[in-house]
Amino acid sequence: MAFMDDHFMLDGSSAEKLYDLIKDLPIYDYHCHLDPREIYEDKPFGNIVDLWLGGDHYKWRLMRANGISEDKITGDASNEEKFRAWAETVGKAFGNPLFHFSHLELKNIFGVEEHLNESNWQDMYERLNNIIKDKELSPRKLITNSNVDFIGTTDSPLDNLEWHEKIAQDETFKTIVAPTFRPDAAFVHHVNFSQFVQDLSSLEDIEVNSYSDFVSGLERRIQYFAERGCKASDLSLDAITYQSATEDELNHILSKRMSEEQLTMEEITQWQTELLKSLCGLYKQYGFVTQIHFGAQRNNSTIYYKQVGADSGFDSIGDQVGLAQGMSLLIDSLQQDNKLPKMIWYNLNPSYNTIVANTIANFQANDEQQRNLLQFGSAWWFADHKRGMLDQMKTLAEQGMLANFVGMLTDSRSFLSYSRHDYFRRLLSTLLGKWMDKGEIPENYEFVGQIAKDIAFYNAKDFFEK
Repeated sequence: MAFMDDHFMLDGSSAEKLYDLIKDLPIYDYHCHLDPREIYEDKPFGNIVDLWLGGDHYKWRLMRANGISEDKITGDASNEEKFRAWAETVGKAFGNPLFHFSHLELKNIFGVEEHLNESNWQDMYERLNNIIKDKELSPRKLITNSNVDFIGTTDSPLDNLEWHEKIAQDETFKTIVAPTFRPDAAFVHHVNFSQFVQDLSSLEDIEVNSYSDFVSGLERRIQYFAERGCKASDLSLDAITYQSATEDELNHILSKRMSEEQLTMEEITQWQTELLKSLCGLYKQYGFVTQIHFGAQRNNSTIYYKQVGADSGFDSIGDQVGLAQGMSLLIDSLQQDNKLPKMIWYNLNPSYNTIVANTIANFQANDEQQRNLLQFGSAWWFADHKRGMLDQMKTLAEQGMLANFVGMLTDSRSFLSYSRHDYFRRLLSTLLGKWMDKGEIPENYEFVGQIAKDIAFYNAKDFFEK
């Protein structure tokens, strides 16, 4: 079997038949980190390095493991030097998901099926740049060529959403680009919390003297986002914990934090608990899907954090005590208070797969007949690879309903990352196809094929739009 041929990642004829049914479906990319301004302005890319390596800390992290100096990663080295360093790295990164992702991007976007490595980097650099120039590749062209139906960006609650509005008014561009409400800075442990409160107060012309004032300001921003097509929220948390607090306690925590006093871990947990409950109630009211990513241990290298900043490839998988209890208490409280919205839970630590999938199964009952009100999200970040994706889907199947799964997302800053949806679809087809071959599910391509189609596209569209 040749590398990157049509059978790539498809194990057997059953998998190939299922893949043929889903490979050309549109993409519903409900969570990413693309810049809406870049989408609106649609400037053609000038160089493969800007398109492929810029802002991609996944690749930066891998190059450091290969002994590449920082000037060729985030520094001032030439584009040619940076591309050579990347080719020398990815060419021998067997088993790393970037080896597959990168070569799938070369195949799907550029029509190049060769193995990129240190011996052909210069020829590939020139060829790829010529393709970019000849095809005038730009953000919108890449999105359209990838058949993307919907894009959910990640946006500060204080954003004026100017670029989303401009995209929505442009009838020549068919892909929907919607904002996502991302209130990380609204949590008291965030380094920018005080500035966030001040900016919120100024933007909404309100005085934030209490927790109630703060939540009222956030609701105004949620309403602003809803009026501009927002369908979801997203939040990154270190851990999932639960500790209730009174209004007076929350007011005291706010006052302490705004005075730059040191907060206790108990106070941080109380604020996180109560703010999550308040936000989820508002998300349910305004119809937002609530996405929670948790478990990242960030900025571990002090020296390089000071040198190159956050989101630069120095984060890792975290762990915690009491996850099952924290999740259960939080979701149960939301359910009791009628504040439980549609949710997608993503754990960075794959050892928690069964805990997450098993816990959310306690709270699927609802009067709206919503299938999987709570979703176990796709393998995230350091688990976003062949084994991680398959393990996540198998765990979901064991603990719940794989057929209702909302499927893949890019969670990326790159316009080339839509090939990850193709990768996921190939793995999904192989998973279902092997179950067919073993007689574990019926060899009924119409029935199983519809389930594959739902997971690949239709479940996500229904979940976010109905």
